[in-house]
Amino acid sequence: MIAVLRHEVERKAIHLSASLLPISLFFLEPEVGTVLVAAALIAAIAADLARLRIPAVKTFFEKWFGETLRPHEASELTGSSYMCLAALVCIVLFPMPIAVAALLFLTVGDTAAALIGQRWGRHPLVPGKTYEGTLACLVCCIIIGAAVPGVPLVAGLAGAVVAAVVELFGMGTLDDNFGIPVFSGLVMWIVASLVG
Repeated sequence: MIAVLRHEVERKAIHLSASLLPISLFFLEPEVGTVLVAAALIAAIAADLARLRIPAVKTFFEKWFGETLRPHEASELTGSSYMCLAALVCIVLFPMPIAVAALLFLTVGDTAAALIGQRWGRHPLVPGKTYEGTLACLVCCIIIGAAVPGVPLVAGLAGAVVAAVVELFGMGTLDDNFGIPVFSGLVMWIVASLVG
């Protein structure tokens, strides 16, 4: 259990550090942010393809990052590529405050769900998920939805609920690093349009 938690902490530390991307979008011109995210997406996919097709790169990657990979990522794109794709979709489709909140739902809310759920989760909700982890995700996302400037409160709350639901149930074959920000951002955008 301790080893599993340590690997999850390592993985989620990387996940949480990705919060720098949406936070930096507040301080950049939208065009600059879009180019930055597009470059990050190209780099992430290029790194994944190199890891999957070039043995030396795969060996290097496994040595330094192998313990942070999910089992399916050994033969597929990593969550980083899906996260960068989601970031690009969000900043192209949604107003910047909504895009930032949606991406923070992923980097902070999903991290809270995993760490709290694995460390203190005692009450299973669905296979592999606990009430404690889901509640941690929801609380973090509600705080983010209420705190990000420019996001109407009701939209932030609606997005927080969607983010927690997507984190809990997943999206089938769709990686939650893509699903959480895109679906929560879509709901926030719709709700903001209705109340705005």
